[in-house]
Amino acid sequence: MENKSLETIRKEIDKIDRELAVLIQKRMDLVSKVAEFKAQTGKDVLDKSREEQVIQNVLSMVRSQEYKDSVQTIFDHIMQCSREYQKKRIGRQKKERYALIGEKLSHSISPQIHKELFERTEKDASYQTIEVPKAEIPGILNRLKNEGYKGINVTIPYKTEIMPYLNKVSDIAARIGAVNTVKIGELFEGHNTDYYGFGKALDFHGFDCKNKVCAVLGSGGATKAVAAYLEDNGAAKITIVSRDPQAASLKFSELECLKINIFSASGYDLIVNATPVGMYPKTDFSPLDKEQLKGASFVMDLIYNPAETLLLKYAKELSIPCANGLYMLVAQAVCSEEIWQGVTYGQDIINEIYEVFKKQILS
Repeated sequence: MENKSLETIRKEIDKIDRELAVLIQKRMDLVSKVAEFKAQTGKDVLDKSREEQVIQNVLSMVRSQEYKDSVQTIFDHIMQCSREYQKKRIGRQKKERYALIGEKLSHSISPQIHKELFERTEKDASYQTIEVPKAEIPGILNRLKNEGYKGINVTIPYKTEIMPYLNKVSDIAARIGAVNTVKIGELFEGHNTDYYGFGKALDFHGFDCKNKVCAVLGSGGATKAVAAYLEDNGAAKITIVSRDPQAASLKFSELECLKINIFSASGYDLIVNATPVGMYPKTDFSPLDKEQLKGASFVMDLIYNPAETLLLKYAKELSIPCANGLYMLVAQAVCSEEIWQGVTYGQDIINEIYEVFKKQILS
């Protein structure tokens, strides 16, 4: 009989515990909102007078003097848990958030590059990849702003699609017709750091495009950034090499456009591959065959995975100086951070990060 009575009491306690769990969750939902308010206003987590008032209000509801010490201990612990949770929540909100958006991003090393920069500059920030379906592009910037992101990079296939949703676009990005960097604040500001990243890569690899004869393979967004940089920095001639030269001529009306299967690199100072041909996992392809590449003075493949594409393998076999796209990738990432942070980083930090990832890719 006593066991039955004990079991009944325990069932009552279990029922109350379940009710308490629901109430505590509701309380923590409200604590979370308090944390958001404190993060926005800069108020301290600890509000001692408020906590004392809460404890007194709770104790005034306790009828038995015998229970008051126990109830106070319980609520002291609840207050402590609330403070700790608020600190964590505010800490997460204060940590600046950045991301790369695109369609398929599983092989991107951008998060590692930005993490390396954050560590070297002692910046408390995070960077992640976010795969976004095309249907979500119209609302993605507002969504990310509400989630606390301060900036994003944009990659295939959304560099053009994102532009109608920006409040402001840099002159370079407008001219190229593609945005790969968005600063998120009161306005959505679009930039193109591929332009600058390509230029820094040429400088690093010792190629001066002034008065040089150049050919760019492809007619997409990357080609626009490359061609714009070459134009602005004195290239004597720029040829666009494409599978469909007629379509390419509509985008590059002032430039010569040639069909890729009849193109010869002989007489060209610079060949730039701005197509995805040869990129992982389809590494057994090259936009040009070995015979077509003969006569070039320098070859740059904007692909960085693999480190040596078939195109670059051909260049090495022909003793043509060449480079992959890793330095450009690192340089454009650092340029994006400069836009987001409002600072200027030295060339040395790009070089250092490049060396880190060059070793990783080659190992």
